[in-house]
Parts: sequence; C-alpha cells; structure tokens
Amino acid sequence: MGTEPMIVRVPDWEKRLNEVVERHIDLPSQFGVSDCWIIPADAFEAITGEKLYRGIRYKTEAGAARQLRKRGFETVEDAFRARLPEIGRLSARRGDLGVIERDGAISGGVVTNIGFVTRGEGSVLILPITEIKTAFRVGD
Repeated sequence: MGTEPMIVRVPDWEKRLNEVVERHIDLPSQFGVSDCWIIPADAFEAITGEKLYRGIRYKTEAGAARQLRKRGFETVEDAFRARLPEIGRLSARRGDLGVIERDGAISGGVVTNIGFVTRGEGSVLILPITEIKTAFRVGD
C-alpha cells in the first residue's frame, strides 16, 4: 500500500480552479510561466491546496524535460500517473488532470466546465474531453 496521504479537494476549489484558468488565458505561452505542466500543476494546487510536486522550476523546454527526468519521468503523463489514480478518460470530471497527444508530444491539462484546458503553441487551448488520451482523478 502507498504511503501518500489521501488527496482532498478544498471547499472553494471550483472558484480557485476558475481563477487559475482565467489567469493562464491572460498569460503568454512561455516555458515555466504558462505551459502544459504549469497549468495542470497550478490547477492541482488550487483544487487541493498542495503542490503536485515541489521545486519544479525551468525556463526552457529542455529545462522542463530535465526537471521531469530528475524525478524519474519521461513525460507529464508519467508524473501524473505516479501521483494520481488513472481513470477512464471519458469519466474525467471538473478538476481532474489529463493529457493529450499531438504530433507525438504529450501535453498536460485540466478538465474544466468549458472543456479540457491545456497550452498550445501561442495560447491556451480549450478542447473537447474526448481528445483526452489519459485522465487522472484529483481528490474524491
């Protein structure tokens, strides 16, 4: 059995999640500021009040990859899977994390009331839930 504490959603998680999404819509696409790791990590913290992983900081795509590898992960999907239970992708609900695969690259995001929110090349992408490759439950 794992020793990870149970993940619980804070009472005002929906308001906090909406604030994260609104903030990222206004931010530039930039590694370490608003990207396919930072958006779901910020969402996780808003929903649970705790960090998904501590001390992940980078400014480039190579730096992001180094931070993942340093923790034993190749992709954000691996990092999510190590911390969260995998669920059926179409069972994902608001606040759950997920990944999509586009052009061979894995991108993380979060399920919201407007769709799956992730970061594209130049802006936030809001995609249908059906585009999620793998989903992970956040809290109960």
